[in-house]
Amino acid sequence: MSNRIVILTDGADRHFYFCNRLIKETGTVVGVVTGGKEINRSRLEELRRATFRHPFQTVKQRFYHKRYRAYGNALKQEKREAEGRYFGGQRSRFMADHADLVIAHVDGQVRSINAERMVDIIRNARPDIIAVMGTCMLGRKILDSAPHVLNMHTGLSPYYRGGRTNFWPFVENAPGYFGVTVHRMSPGIDSGDIIHSQRVLVEPGDTYAAINCKSIVAGTGLMIDALKSIEAGTCKALPQWTEGKTFYDRDWTFKAAKAYFENREGLLHRQIAGEETGAFSGINIVRNGRMVDG
Repeated sequence: MSNRIVILTDGADRHFYFCNRLIKETGTVVGVVTGGKEINRSRLEELRRATFRHPFQTVKQRFYHKRYRAYGNALKQEKREAEGRYFGGQRSRFMADHADLVIAHVDGQVRSINAERMVDIIRNARPDIIAVMGTCMLGRKILDSAPHVLNMHTGLSPYYRGGRTNFWPFVENAPGYFGVTVHRMSPGIDSGDIIHSQRVLVEPGDTYAAINCKSIVAGTGLMIDALKSIEAGTCKALPQWTEGKTFYDRDWTFKAAKAYFENREGLLHRQIAGEETGAFSGINIVRNGRMVDG
């Protein structure tokens, strides 16, 4: 490949798995920005947001955090264990082999990856393609910094957008909607034109955390396919055909974690049975900009 690629991501092992594969399988990554999920707000700003922007949700989250703490902690432990199995050691591997590719890290000296200094660093790398996994919402200046800006969303757009989107089907008892999407970035939340999407098959004993890890593995492969199709001049993308559902950080509570554990086994059984009977064929996915049955 000849296109210059800059990766914008965060700092967990799963993010460095994404980096390691893109670096190895493209050979043209020229820069990596880490810490991209961070937004460094002052305590006063955080207080104002909680008090004036979403006061009811803030009170609700605090109440549920105390009442259902055990469920929230159990879900966090499940996630740590699954990501350890799938991605353990990826950060260390990256730092040993590719630390020289880190061109910036979002720390307490800047507000976020959208800060002017970060935008300048990204633009100075002269990317043809920006590949994104696990950042906060990107501003227009970054979206305008390369001809192609692609995001890997661990959820099945357009049906589930936003945060923890392989978790919410458990809460809503909605089998068939586990998956991953690679799309062109837009100012909206996971709403850009879709290049590839894929439903993730579930096996007995799976959990939300395992399904999300499978989605990251599959989605990284889809991102690499998209990068190669851009290089070949054959990449196509499909506008999203329905609004779907969008989940925000304020929607997340430990009560939702309780619902997850209560629904998990039954939903997994229905998911596996539905795969065998073709029950999810009406959930559309995308292959290089062309809609197909799931």
